[in-house]
Amino acid sequence: MVIKNMNISPAAGNFSLFRYIAVKYILVVIVLVTVGGMLFYYAGKKYLIGSAERYSVAIARNLNHELYQHFFLPYQKTLEMYNPKDSTQFKVLDDIAGRFLEHLQVTKINIFNRQTVLIYSTNPEIIGESTPKNLKLLRALQGELVSSLELAHEEPDIVYDTHPVDFLETYIPLRKMDSDLKYEGEIVGSFEIYQDVTVIYSQISSLRDLVILFSLLIIIAHIGIVSFITRRGDKFLTKERKLKEQLELSIRTKLEEMVKERTRELEEEKNKLQVILDSVPSALILLDRNLCIQSVSAAYSTITRNPLTNIHGKICTLCTEYGTSPQQCPSRRALISGHIENHLVEIENGNICFEHTAVPIKHNGQIDAILEIITDITERKRLQDQMVRAEKATAVGELAAVIAHEVRNSLTSIKLILQYFTESDKLKNRKEKESIRVAMSSLYRLEGIVNELLNFARPQEMQFSMQDVNQIVMESVIFSRHQFERKRISLVENLTPNLPRLTIDAASIKEVIINLLLNAAHAVTEGNPPDPLEPARLSRSGVQIDRASSRAGGIVKIKTAPLILPETLRVSLTEYHLFPKIGNYIELKQGEKVITIEVSDNGCGITSVNLARIFDPFFTTKTDGTGLGLTLAKRVVSEHGGVILVKSQEGKGSTFTILLPIRGTVK
Repeated sequence: MVIKNMNISPAAGNFSLFRYIAVKYILVVIVLVTVGGMLFYYAGKKYLIGSAERYSVAIARNLNHELYQHFFLPYQKTLEMYNPKDSTQFKVLDDIAGRFLEHLQVTKINIFNRQTVLIYSTNPEIIGESTPKNLKLLRALQGELVSSLELAHEEPDIVYDTHPVDFLETYIPLRKMDSDLKYEGEIVGSFEIYQDVTVIYSQISSLRDLVILFSLLIIIAHIGIVSFITRRGDKFLTKERKLKEQLELSIRTKLEEMVKERTRELEEEKNKLQVILDSVPSALILLDRNLCIQSVSAAYSTITRNPLTNIHGKICTLCTEYGTSPQQCPSRRALISGHIENHLVEIENGNICFEHTAVPIKHNGQIDAILEIITDITERKRLQDQMVRAEKATAVGELAAVIAHEVRNSLTSIKLILQYFTESDKLKNRKEKESIRVAMSSLYRLEGIVNELLNFARPQEMQFSMQDVNQIVMESVIFSRHQFERKRISLVENLTPNLPRLTIDAASIKEVIINLLLNAAHAVTEGNPPDPLEPARLSRSGVQIDRASSRAGGIVKIKTAPLILPETLRVSLTEYHLFPKIGNYIELKQGEKVITIEVSDNGCGITSVNLARIFDPFFTTKTDGTGLGLTLAKRVVSEHGGVILVKSQEGKGSTFTILLPIRGTVK
């Protein structure tokens, strides 16, 4: 943590200012000395070049005059006519130049014609060479005066008499002169004059070095004075600085401890609040005014099935994901109205139900955020629906009991009359006898419906005893045999021998099995209409069914087997009993031994919509059914402490499985 606004003492401030000014002053002195030394150097260099250049011009003009006066005019020669290879001509020219240059401060001289050919040089070995790319020479041939300083330390190849020297190289136009010897004629060539300026340049460089040395001494003196003053100042301020540092360290340490403690407290409070929020079964979503997610509780992922990662800052779209229009979104409505808004969402054909509640959070009368509460009310709604259905079933059952009692008395009288006519000799017409038979058949069907209504409304007490499950299954098959033969359906039995005997109500279990067999026969008939040309066969375990029968009416299988449950099965009685007490359940534990009775068919199957309602009272897909058979079957199995399960695939058939615990009967 940084401590700001720490005051610095006036002494320390003034001393820092002095040090700043002293350092700047020294830098200015260094710059001025450097610049002055360089200006002095370049001025001396410029003076050297100028004086040497003027000397070379004077030499060139005089030599130009001598050559024309003593060589070219007397011998009627021009530069173009001059042959440097002619030794006689060269000797005359060399004598003239040698006499003129004697005692002059000239190291070397070259003469070029306009074709840049060297026609004369104090170094005869290079005469005749051409330098067409010599820019300085070309400029001189155009009438310019061109000079350059060639320094030995910059050009190591420049030597004279094996000693490095500094030269001033000057190119001066060579002009044609008339009889008046005026230096204004046509340019016919160029002089190249080398002057030795080593001594003069050395003097200039020495003077420059002396100035720089003197300046450095001044700078060193200033630095020494400033250093002395700063050391004395630092010595006086050290104690004060240490005290300040100790004070700052103490304050910083204290503040950091306070910040750490407060941060820890805030973190603990945040964790406590998050634990409380995560403990709430409802999902809590905090939204800003733009409906962007700021934070969520742990239940959000469980209820919405969306991950908790990477959702912060994203726009909430739960309503649209559930198929709700944006106008129905409770958060949007709460943002507009300023009041609590609710919305009910049902998905997966009503199997999952959510309640959305949007609470506006206000500050100074303005809505700052929206707290959206999502509650899974699927179980509550299911229980409510079941309670409603149970209440309806109770009322219907009471009504059915009264009606069934009265109808039963009437049916008894009608049945006695019809039996009288059937046994008498008064009916001689065949058509009359057939009508009486149909009436008796309808009467027996009505009597069966009345009995189902009475059993549903006023269930009889179970008569439990030790029974052989396989024997009860065989009796049920024998009872149903006529229906299977009439509909030309093959029935396959696969009964595991030597099953443990169970304490059960044989009559009620037999009714359950018969009901499942007849329902399977009905499903097979709908999925595979019988062929009257093909006979049906009943088959025992191990007996092959002929192709004719399988093609004609389909197949129904019934089998029994022992089973050790691979996992715990816990089922609420609200799902398996007509009038349960809320909270009761049947539990078959993992590893528990049960006997299974399985009835399967290859019929039309059950749709997913009907599969969820097949155990509801009075629900049926048959044209002549009451919708009570499977309801009563569920009640009977639950009274035996077991469960009944169903699996079905539309177009491929269904399988009903009864699981009865070997431990006995739950009353």
